[in-house]
Amino acid sequence: MKPNLKLASALIGFAFVTPVLRADEHHHDKAAKETHADHMLEGYSAVATALFKDDFEAAKKAASGMVKHDKDSAMAKHCQAIADSKSLAEARTHFKMLSEAAIPIAKSEKTMHVMHCPMAFDNKGADWLQKSADTVQNPYFGPKMPNCGKEVK
Repeated sequence: MKPNLKLASALIGFAFVTPVLRADEHHHDKAAKETHADHMLEGYSAVATALFKDDFEAAKKAASGMVKHDKDSAMAKHCQAIADSKSLAEARTHFKMLSEAAIPIAKSEKTMHVMHCPMAFDNKGADWLQKSADTVQNPYFGPKMPNCGKEVK
């Protein structure tokens, strides 16, 4: 049997190229996840800002937009619950759960600040995310207590 040099060369070349392709795939997957996380955190921020302003309809609309973007994400069920809420108080309760799902994502992305209001939910306290820690914008109390809270270090 005579060795097939073309086949041997092709197999050796494939062996060297495959790890490079896989590394590129990994880089692409990581970039796609970061872009997706950024988009979901932008939506989260829109919901938080709307609740800070007591704008119930804007909060529902932003939450609904997040569900449309990714109905399978860890945040989607909480976004849907906000979109389906019948009152601002109900939306804020679901926002607390949305925050609990979003905070680990934001910590891994290192793009937002974790804030805490000690008085939310009958003094049990609740956390949320903000793009900037310069001015507290409390989504749990809105205009009633807009600056109640501080950054969690």
